[in-house]
Amino acid sequence: MNDIIAVMGPSGAGKTTLANNLVLKNSVVIPRHTTTRHPRKDDEQGFYRYLTHDEYSKMYNEGLFLISSGDGKKIKKETGNFYGVLKSDCLEAFEKSDIILLFTSYKDILSLVNLNKAGFNVKIINLTFTEIEKNMRKRLVGNSEREHTIEDINSRIKWALKDSSDYINELQLYTDITVYTDIKNIEETYQEVCKKLKLKI
Repeated sequence: MNDIIAVMGPSGAGKTTLANNLVLKNSVVIPRHTTTRHPRKDDEQGFYRYLTHDEYSKMYNEGLFLISSGDGKKIKKETGNFYGVLKSDCLEAFEKSDIILLFTSYKDILSLVNLNKAGFNVKIINLTFTEIEKNMRKRLVGNSEREHTIEDINSRIKWALKDSSDYINELQLYTDITVYTDIKNIEETYQEVCKKLKLKI
């Protein structure tokens, strides 16, 4: 069985911190991800493969992605920034571990459900907040490592609120673990995830 942990949630909810803990303590491997957006200062070196829209579209049309999403609930491949993970990168990761971790979005939920139907064992983790706008602003404003502009923060909050509303039914139906990280700290979040996934703490 190929085990996939899919982590999603708004900016600042602790997805990267959880992923790093799982990698360090449970031999989870994160495959390289792919995007059409421009690099940001806080992008981890080597995490993303940056493609032009044409390059991404060609690979998408050739069926090379294990999972791929775009902007908006009805995904169109002509516009927007796209994110995905190539099958080849997942295969490479599975050679190193039985468990891989994907950073996904609410737009990916039905694609993840389809991966389960295709024989993968996918567990969906939603790291979120009880009050999204308040907590996103609190965690993103003044974060010197990421150097977010107010415009960027406002945009992220806007889309986080929209996505959490647009996909509320899918989240309720298909999420395996939901953790409100404004209530639980980093260690509590990690322990809850490990307990439910039956991983070592």
